Amino acid sequence: MLLTMEVAHKTVFFSLYFLLFLATLVFIERLLYFSFTLPAEKKLLLKEIDELDENKVEAQYHNFISKLTRGKGLLSFTITASPLLGLLGTVLGIMNSFLTMAEKGISDIVAVSKGIGFALEATALGIFVAVITLIYYYVLNSLINKAKTEIKVLILKQNSE
Repeated sequence: MLLTMEVAHKTVFFSLYFLLFLATLVFIERLLYFSFTLPAEKKLLLKEIDELDENKVEAQYHNFISKLTRGKGLLSFTITASPLLGLLGTVLGIMNSFLTMAEKGISDIVAVSKGIGFALEATALGIFVAVITLIYYYVLNSLINKAKTEIKVLILKQNSE
C-alpha cells in the first residue's frame, strides 16, 4: 500500500510540473506572438479592411481578437487545477503518514515526518504553480487589452478616412 501511495503522490508532483511547463510554454509562445507576429498581422489587417464593408470589418476584427486570446484557457485551467492538485498531494502525504503510523507505530518519527514533508511540498508546489501562472495570465491579459485597443483605434482611423 505504501508503494502505491508514493506512486500516486509522485504522479501529483509530475502533473504539477507538467502544468507549469505547459503554462510557461504558452506564455513564451504568446510573448513571441505579441513581439514578432502581431505587428505584421496588424499591417495585413489594415490592408484587408480597406477592401471590406462595415459588417465584414467587424467579423474580421472578432477573428483577429480570437487569435489574441489563444492560450488563456490553458492558463485559467492551470490556475484553478494546481492548488487542487496540491491539495490532493497533501491528502496523499497525510494518508501516507497515517499508514506508516499504523504499520510501524508512532515511535518511528522519521517515517511519519516523511509523509508530512511530502504533504507540505505538494501544497507549496500547487500554490507556486498557481501564482506563477497567475502572473503569466495577467501579463498576457494586459498585452491582449493593449492590442485590442490599438486595433480598434487603427480600424476607426481607417474607416474615417
